[in-house]
Amino acid sequence: MPVPAYNAFTRAMDRLNALDRGDRQPVRSETYSPEEFQQHPWPLRPGDYQVFRPRASTAVLILGTPPGLAPATFAGLDEVAMAGHLCTENIGIEYVVKNCLANPHLRQLALVGPDIPGHRPGDALLNLAANGVDKSGRIIGALGGRPMLMNLLPVEIEHFRAQIAVYDLMGATDPAGASKRITATILPAVPPFSQGLAVTLVEPSQAAPAKRLQLDPAGYFIILPRPGSANPLYVEHYKNDGRLAHIVEGPDAATLCAALLDLGLVTRLDHAGYLGRELTKAEASLSSGKKYVQDRAQGEIPRGSCLPTPSRSRATPPAAAP
Repeated sequence: MPVPAYNAFTRAMDRLNALDRGDRQPVRSETYSPEEFQQHPWPLRPGDYQVFRPRASTAVLILGTPPGLAPATFAGLDEVAMAGHLCTENIGIEYVVKNCLANPHLRQLALVGPDIPGHRPGDALLNLAANGVDKSGRIIGALGGRPMLMNLLPVEIEHFRAQIAVYDLMGATDPAGASKRITATILPAVPPFSQGLAVTLVEPSQAAPAKRLQLDPAGYFIILPRPGSANPLYVEHYKNDGRLAHIVEGPDAATLCAALLDLGLVTRLDHAGYLGRELTKAEASLSSGKKYVQDRAQGEIPRGSCLPTPSRSRATPPAAAP
């Protein structure tokens, strides 16, 4: 889909989603003083960043992944608390906001590197600080494809705008130049904000291994890497009675997954997840040179289930492979 058409489509979808957005209620919300900060987990959200001095006042955001700029580039700047990459104008900014609010010592954000065409996360963050969001959660004035903040409450947006000053240093694209501009632009010592804020909208759940293994009615697969071949991933598909039904080969895991799904050879979500995981492992073995061993799927087959042979399941043990 052409970019203008895609952007128009996403804007229409955003308007529809805004009708159902409503006022989300957090499952937990905490505020705490700068002195209490060390008693709380931080950063709250994972990401491609490095933490140097949690009580320093500045975070550096590298837009995208420009050559030569990395979080470690800014480790030697005393005023920098953390540095990381920002690549998207929606969820990426939500993570930045969450991590900033949770640390009242953070008061400044420095944007370095070139803004990313299409997404424009640097432009979006500057407009968030200057203009906020509209009722639908869209950043006012942002030019990116989908600058929607669907997972931040209004109180978080206003807290961020009051706490954080955003500096546009997007012309700085080399390590020495970026460090020099940061030192020359930001304030060296800014008092902490009055309080930190941590809002939880969704409580994480703990994943557990599957207890029950259900066979896919469509059958099972044997995966065989072939190093040096033009199509180094080779997959045999068997019916559950043991008959070979399909052979599919391809250059990489993504292509194989798409082909097997297009052929209708996977009918269960857990089987699709297993297949994607194993194909990725097989592809990795081609690069590393390590032997690929196909794992058995998690869970136990219920008693009374009819199996074609005692050894075969959706995930055939490696010993069964030819």
